[in-house]
Amino acid sequence: MTFLDTNVFVYFVDGRACEKQAIARKLIENALSSSRYAISVQVLNEFANVAMKKFQMDEGEVVEYIEAFHQIKTIPPSVEQTLNALSHRKHYGIQFYDSLIVAAAEHAGCDELVTEDLNDGQIYGSVKAVNPFKNFGQTGRQTKGGK
Repeated sequence: MTFLDTNVFVYFVDGRACEKQAIARKLIENALSSSRYAISVQVLNEFANVAMKKFQMDEGEVVEYIEAFHQIKTIPPSVEQTLNALSHRKHYGIQFYDSLIVAAAEHAGCDELVTEDLNDGQIYGSVKAVNPFKNFGQTGRQTKGGK
């Protein structure tokens, strides 16, 4: 299974990064049509925060997105995940909220975590980080050496 991090959903609505948006749209389309993907409540909450703050979306528009994204298998938080996240934070030296994402991905039984917040290709616990956006800079333009 594949776990999608918040940045996938942010790029889904970010028209300023066209290439990243196209990748995000494909990932989310796949996730909505397959049971092989998962997200967490944290992902939905982080998306809602960014959508309202960065993209100035009103609550009604955010609700529509959350209702659509929630069709993807959604992992609720648990004490077990928090404890696991604290262990990952210490072991890998990553930010706490990133370690919560890793713990949720493990809890969902995922072997892959699509994110640009962790080292591409690195294994965190039982989950491999994959960055489909690595060849594109902040503007969404391909970086030197990108494919």
